[in-house]
Amino acid sequence: DWGKIAVGCLIDGETTHFDVISNAVAKGLMDVSLSTATPVVFGVLTCNTIDQAIARSSGGHNHGEDWGKTAVEMAILRGSALGKFKQGTMGFSTEPASAGSSGSGPAFPSPDRVGF
Repeated sequence: DWGKIAVGCLIDGETTHFDVISNAVAKGLMDVSLSTATPVVFGVLTCNTIDQAIARSSGGHNHGEDWGKTAVEMAILRGSALGKFKQGTMGFSTEPASAGSSGSGPAFPSPDRVGF
């Protein structure tokens, strides 16, 4: 498993429930990542208003795009750290680590694409 993106939106209300849920979601996602050794991107907007949520999920700064890019970068780093790919520029390469590699898993972009 190369990683997950948890996507959601929490909008503050008139009670402290927002704070409780926000903290529980953050802790839960961290626990999932640690217990499964799987990268989990925190893709949860925490907003005060619906207008803030719309602004953060569309237009010039769509956080969803950032989360997707982060997930790809984490998958590349994880593949490199686990020895799935031969060390190349910046430690990344699209070549398998060994001839005996099954080649399973996602195809990664070339090293010049890292960092977007």
